[in-house]
Amino acid sequence: MSQESETFFTAVGCMDGRVQEPVLFFGQKKFNAKYADTITEAGLVGLLAKDNIDQALLDSIRKKVFISLEKHHSKGVIVHGHQECAGNSVGDEQHRKDTLRAAEIIKSFAPSGVLVMPAFVEKNHDDWITKELI
Repeated sequence: MSQESETFFTAVGCMDGRVQEPVLFFGQKKFNAKYADTITEAGLVGLLAKDNIDQALLDSIRKKVFISLEKHHSKGVIVHGHQECAGNSVGDEQHRKDTLRAAEIIKSFAPSGVLVMPAFVEKNHDDWITKELI
């Protein structure tokens, strides 16, 4: 378990290594937290946005989110998608919609009062930048 002085947020999204650091920096700033508990899968928001969600995958994500919230006292959850995703190879507009849908699914089981924020990571020249989706 974490120490009382350690601060966490939870990142739920794609495993793509290019987006991990931009999501970390965004979450650290947004939640004034030091660490990210990362829950990843290739194209995760696309998998969650499907009409027929894999129940075993959903149960696994739910369990991990609750561990982060209860054991690490996570300050909030960022659900993220990104450009150039190999696991959810749809256009950016659809990927943003999938991210919003995935965030709604996470919100549906997160305890009330927990901020669940959708975000999208975009490539800007050689840098990747995380932006909140509204």
